[in-house]
Amino acid sequence: MTEAHILALGTAVPEARYDQAGLFREHVKPYFRQNRHVETIFQNVGIRTRYLAAPPDFYRVERGTQARNEAYLVIAQELGKTAIERCLGSAGLDPQAVDDLIVISCTGIDTPGLDLLLAGKLGMRSDLKRSTILGMGCYAALPGLSRARESVLARKGRRTLVLAVEICSLHFQPEDASTENAVCTALFGDGAAAVLVESGDVHKAEEQGTQTNGGPQLVDFATHCDYQTLDQMAFHLTDHGFQMALSSYVPAILGAKVEDFVDGLLGRNGLRRGDIRVWAAHPGSAKILDYTRERLDLPGSALDCSYAVLQDFGNMSSPTILFILERLQKERVPQAGDYGVLLAFGPGLTIEGALVRW
Repeated sequence: MTEAHILALGTAVPEARYDQAGLFREHVKPYFRQNRHVETIFQNVGIRTRYLAAPPDFYRVERGTQARNEAYLVIAQELGKTAIERCLGSAGLDPQAVDDLIVISCTGIDTPGLDLLLAGKLGMRSDLKRSTILGMGCYAALPGLSRARESVLARKGRRTLVLAVEICSLHFQPEDASTENAVCTALFGDGAAAVLVESGDVHKAEEQGTQTNGGPQLVDFATHCDYQTLDQMAFHLTDHGFQMALSSYVPAILGAKVEDFVDGLLGRNGLRRGDIRVWAAHPGSAKILDYTRERLDLPGSALDCSYAVLQDFGNMSSPTILFILERLQKERVPQAGDYGVLLAFGPGLTIEGALVRW
């Protein structure tokens, strides 16, 4: 049986790494003088360090949407190119080997977009098939992988590259001293992740006692959209960049739905939660991870890699689940035959899930 699988994965972050406590004291505190809860928020979101592309003095002068977007285009190309080169390098391939390119982002936009700009910089083929997924937010990497799976299964021998790149730091709102804005300021970081997907003969590999690749097979995907909670999490374009709306009820709302969602995905594949050896959940916040682990009744260490990525990088929006997958493969070292579930949450409120198998 031919199945789609991840051949390689590469990640990249900006050079500037900030300690969460120092970032608050030295750069953020002056903007929130009137909000006495901000320091507590920074301490309790579960983050130790973040990588930010926008320097601390970026907002010492007023920055409109155009200035922020121009900075995005420069930085996103740099990070995206690095992530792609690392991904292809680990697979021993050059950019000419890519047949399809899917670029994911919600923190900037232009035409020609990152897909064309990066393809030109990397010297990809002129017949490259390109797609962009814009505006989906934190869960977008999983729809990207789903489209990649469809692509490589539609035509044998094709390779699809998925890039998720977000520069969240460009959208800090210094004029908004609200608690909601403080939470967003405390959570988000910058990063990029690239995944190369191809198809292979699973049965042949199993008969030979080998895995098809270093990454998992993409077995199935699921989506749940709640159209009654569209205002609970959003990312609105304003004259001063994108402004996030983030309700304090988000963790509880997502937690209430995640059991049925996961059981539905597993059930249609003849599986139960006890069959899953590897778990990964997008760390929209530490509370979201807490609710997810509690509602799914997972072992205490099941989401350790998700908590660790949140602690070391913050919430990078769409690339984050791919950073977690990379860490899982290095630290947990899944064995051949292990099943895993990847979960991501975002605007909508939306839950995306992927069932994978090593």
